Amino acid sequence: MSYYLLEKIIDAAKCKEIIYGGRKVSIDINNLCYTLDDVADCISKLKLQHFEKTIEYSNGFFDVYQIEYTPKSREEADTIYLKLRLLENDKIQVSIGSFHL
Repeated sequence: MSYYLLEKIIDAAKCKEIIYGGRKVSIDINNLCYTLDDVADCISKLKLQHFEKTIEYSNGFFDVYQIEYTPKSREEADTIYLKLRLLENDKIQVSIGSFHL
């Protein structure tokens, strides 16, 4: 069972309320030639069957997902590994801890 409600993660992604949780995440996303729209679209396509596990770190919990995703600019699908958590500041935001093949 995921730590965060997937519906809230998807809602935040659809609104593009996404924070890259570090330089490595930004580099990985850029290396995939993904745009913010691609990242948001990928997250918004997540289903419960893509959930793998929850990992606890000293700064909180991350839900791990894996999904076959085809960005609009390509024909081939990528198998994307994501670690996600929700941040609740003034608004709900998705924080990406990992986003890579």
